[in-house]
Amino acid sequence: MRTESEAQSINPWKVAILLSAALTFYRLIILAQIGLHPDEAYYWLWSRVPSAGYYDHAPMIAWWIWLSTRLLGDNSLGVRLFPILSVLVVSGATFVTSWELYRDRRLATRAGVWVNAMPLIGFAALLATPDAPSTLFWTLTIWALAWLRRSGDRRIWLLVGVLAGLGCLSKYTNLFLGLGILLWMILDSEARKRLYGPYMFIGGVIALAVFSPTIIWNFEHHWVSFAKQFGRIDNGQPPSWHTLEFLAGQFGLANPAIVIFAAIAVRTVWKRRREADFSPAAFLLVLSAPLLIYMSLHSLHSRVQGNWLAPVYPAMAIMAAEAAQHSADSHHLNRMMRWAAPAGIGLIAVFFFYFASPLGQQAPFPSPADKLMGWNELSADIAQYKLLHDANWIGTIDYGVTGELAFNTDDPQHVQEIASRKRYSFETIDPKLVETPGLLVVPAASDILERLRSCLPQMEPVGEVARRAGKRVLERYAILKIKQAPPDILSKGCAL
Repeated sequence: MRTESEAQSINPWKVAILLSAALTFYRLIILAQIGLHPDEAYYWLWSRVPSAGYYDHAPMIAWWIWLSTRLLGDNSLGVRLFPILSVLVVSGATFVTSWELYRDRRLATRAGVWVNAMPLIGFAALLATPDAPSTLFWTLTIWALAWLRRSGDRRIWLLVGVLAGLGCLSKYTNLFLGLGILLWMILDSEARKRLYGPYMFIGGVIALAVFSPTIIWNFEHHWVSFAKQFGRIDNGQPPSWHTLEFLAGQFGLANPAIVIFAAIAVRTVWKRRREADFSPAAFLLVLSAPLLIYMSLHSLHSRVQGNWLAPVYPAMAIMAAEAAQHSADSHHLNRMMRWAAPAGIGLIAVFFFYFASPLGQQAPFPSPADKLMGWNELSADIAQYKLLHDANWIGTIDYGVTGELAFNTDDPQHVQEIASRKRYSFETIDPKLVETPGLLVVPAASDILERLRSCLPQMEPVGEVARRAGKRVLERYAILKIKQAPPDILSKGCAL
């Protein structure tokens, strides 16, 4: 057994590095075995034509996928490489941010480990979605601000501007961090005295310049992406159960133990709000506050997706780690502190292994992993119908199905959505494609066929296929042969 002095001599930095490296290696192995989520396949379609903007989101995730698939090919790991590695960087940034704020190695180690114990970071941030680069650049911006706060070197505002701009190129959510920075400078008089000046404004100009390609793209496309995302803001509906769903979801996704410690940190900040000293926890809370407040208000009238708060999770882990450090005298809190990481990381590891194994893929019960399963087999079944009926292209009415069928075929250009064509402004499609016979794939249990007939009168049912997980049928799709499609169907689409 180790003596107390030997235990104290263990370098917590090495513990954090080794654990993060091991978790990254595990994620690379496991996630290479799991099929793509429909959203990932859709973003893969984006990556085939890199652009400064897209209908749904800012472009960073498409740029990441474009680069990683050129390194590793069009496969699950090729699509997910940078999101997986981004978690390693987020862990390191959480660690160094804690060090900048507290100069306490054990606290920094705990924060770096705890961010890996948050189920949302463990699951959602590992998929190739905009949340991965959004969380990465938000966390790196917080680190640069913590460095600026400690050192007082105003030139760091330039780095803040670059990182904040890259964050806005990742997801428009990161614009809330700009509001957080302004709020910090308003509330922290000491920071305002030390850090306010020309470099701050130059940093803002740099952030705007980095983000400008997407602004210009939106201008050229009638502000379509901004309108879609900012159109979520709504003031007119009464409170609903979405707020309870939002709170309960965050409690589980952030790890209940970590949430409890973060709540203790928030309570401490509130109690000390009249003190002149602006604490590190207050600094982190103020930077996160605009996003937290907006999402709380949004939940009063509409659903808040669990992943929308992912960027503030690293700051939450730091605040929780600091609160845990000062709660060690409580027997119950001390026990919770010791179990937070093993329970969170263990649960994530078991779930990953289970769903990557044949047992998980043939589970007899529904699960969130159902979205990832059965697409390759479904695509193969549809390919047989395509060959049998001498069809040249495949039409769909859903962006996720479009992405999955395109990803699992050798000819992705010949898989096209015929409904919401504004999603595909980045593509240049040969209009002669629809002059040839095609197949239409639509959900079997829906009334969509009658609505489609006004657009595609010359279509006939030829069969039905199913997407499966083991013996379970997840979704059924009707297959229809399109003898002739309108010549403008891939420009205007079908109105459904």
